[in-house]
Amino acid sequence: MPPMDINDWWLAAAAAAATGFVAPTATAATEVGAQVGVVTSVRSGVVSAANERVVYIGNAVAFGERFRTDSTGIIHILFMDQSSMTLGPNSELVIDEFAFHPKEQRGNIAVNLIKGSLRVVGGFISKLTSPKGANSALVRTATATIGIRGGISIVDTQPDQTRGTFLFGEHMDVMSPDGQTGQQVTRPGFSVIANRSGIGSPFRFSPADMAGLVSQFENRQANRSSGTGSLISTNDRPGGLNAPGTSLAPNRVQHVSTEIKTQTPGGSLRSVLVNGAAQVQS
Repeated sequence: MPPMDINDWWLAAAAAAATGFVAPTATAATEVGAQVGVVTSVRSGVVSAANERVVYIGNAVAFGERFRTDSTGIIHILFMDQSSMTLGPNSELVIDEFAFHPKEQRGNIAVNLIKGSLRVVGGFISKLTSPKGANSALVRTATATIGIRGGISIVDTQPDQTRGTFLFGEHMDVMSPDGQTGQQVTRPGFSVIANRSGIGSPFRFSPADMAGLVSQFENRQANRSSGTGSLISTNDRPGGLNAPGTSLAPNRVQHVSTEIKTQTPGGSLRSVLVNGAAQVQS
């Protein structure tokens, strides 16, 4: 069976719902191998690196799992707190931490981006505080720790440097690997570069460079003849890069933060997968 591609987010949602995804308990979520999310979109060229298993839409995502993409692969993961992450081509990612306690309004999520690029859309956890501080959603690399506080950020890393780019939301922190020093970015379209010498100052990303950065997470309609299919769920501009008037996708974080006191994680996820697909394009 060949890898599946989709043209609409709801197709991926239906596939995910069909797996019977149930949110793990707070205890199970900290155990290696426990399910913490689901694959909602995938483009050919993605494997689960531990056993070289090809990844399909609807596959469970386990705590501790490692994903690897080739030059064409993209994978979109929806976590039980409604956070989502899109791993770009030529990239490798490990799910390092996941714990979600909605009743206590506590949680933390951390991934290790070994190489390549990652787009993060914050869910419940990125809006919570924790013993680790306000940034309870973290992307770790060899040269930096990126803290996500709501909204959307892109992280790309090479062996000697990491760049965090803030697209939307409350703020993004680019910190040293130990989290002791760093820069906070609150203006969309600004980036920070961290290397082994330290952390630079925020700078504005040019529109052309931004378009190139975002496009690596998308498969444009013009490329469909290549046979790789379309990956709509990774688009942060529902109208496409040529429709700036549509701005970024709706603020999912603002929507879901109002539900945290009234819904279970499983209920919230079912709401996203079945009833609210149009609200959570990422």
